[in-house]
Amino acid sequence: MKAAGRVIIVSFAVALVAGPLSGASASPAGAPGWAVLIENDWYGGRYADLPVGYVNSTRMLTLLTRRGWPADHILLVRDDLAPGLLYRALGWLAARVRPGDTALLYVAGEYEFFARDLLWARAMPALWRQIPTSQRVLIVETCFAERLAMAVLGIPGIALPSVGGDEWDLWGTGGPGRLIAGGAFTYYLTRALAQQPPDSPLVFGAAFAEAVANTREYVRTVLLTTPMALQSFHARGAYPERLPQFPNPHLIGGRSAASVPGQPLAPGP
Repeated sequence: MKAAGRVIIVSFAVALVAGPLSGASASPAGAPGWAVLIENDWYGGRYADLPVGYVNSTRMLTLLTRRGWPADHILLVRDDLAPGLLYRALGWLAARVRPGDTALLYVAGEYEFFARDLLWARAMPALWRQIPTSQRVLIVETCFAERLAMAVLGIPGIALPSVGGDEWDLWGTGGPGRLIAGGAFTYYLTRALAQQPPDSPLVFGAAFAEAVANTREYVRTVLLTTPMALQSFHARGAYPERLPQFPNPHLIGGRSAASVPGQPLAPGP
C-alpha cells in the first residue's frame, strides 16, 4: 500500500446509523472524564472533503453524554484547520484534568492534515505528557491511524487506532446502501463501549478488541462484496481482499485508561 494518502470516501454509501446506544448510564461511573473530540470533514481545497455530516464525533459525543460525562467536560472541535489546533486541544485538557481523571482525545479526518499540517509526530508526545494523569485515551479514525497512535508509545495511557500503519480507512456517506456512514471502527467502538455495564468505568481495551473483530466481519461481508467500495481501494493501489484479514490495527499502551485498577489489558489483535 502507498505510504501516504487520504481517507477513502464512498459517496453512494449509507449508513447503518446506530440507534439508541444501549447500556448507557445517566450518571458517571468512577472518576470524571474530560474529552476533546476533533473531526475535520471540510478542508477548503487543501484536501478532499469528507461529507459525512460529522457522524464520527457525533457518535462519540452521544456515547459520552449518555454515559454521564458532563457537557462542560467535553470540548467538540470541528473543521478547525489552524496550525495550533493540537496545542489548544491538549492545553484545554491539561488545564482541567487532575490525577485519576480520564483524559480522552478523539480525532477523525485526513491523515495528512494531522501528520503534516499539525506536525503530529513532533508535537504530540510532549503535549500528551503534559496532561497530569496516567489515564490517557487516544482514539484515531484516519488512514494509517496506527502511525499517529505510535506517537504516544511509552507514555502511560492507551491509544486505539482504527487501522494499521499501512492501511487505508474507509468512510461511507449518506444514501441507500449497506455501508456504514463515517468510520466503521468508530461505529463499532461506540457500540461496544455503550454495551458495557452502566455502573462500571469504560474499558477501552476490551471495546477495541470487539470493535476490530466487528469491523473485520463488516469488511468481509459488506465492503468486499460492494464493488464500488472495493474499487475505491483499488484506485489507491490497495487490495484488502488479498489480505488474510483487514483491518489490522494494534492497541498501543499497556492499560485501559478507565479499566478496573490493576487489571492489565490483553494485547490487541
